[in-house]
Amino acid sequence: MSKREQIIREILFDPEINAKYKITEEDLTGMHRKKIVDVLETIVNENDNGRTARQIYPIIKNIHKI
Repeated sequence: MSKREQIIREILFDPEINAKYKITEEDLTGMHRKKIVDVLETIVNENDNGRTARQIYPIIKNIHKI
């Protein structure tokens, strides 16, 4: 497991976030991933790549097809 994946898992399995979004192990993998997982993964990955919030926002919009 990469460092990024580990960070994402730690965030998503935080008791408050897990209770709010009811995230299961299946939500993290496979075809039926929740969008919150995709959004958080995008934020962590793009921040790690040195992108600003302004650069990340359009990517997140695309995930939600806004």
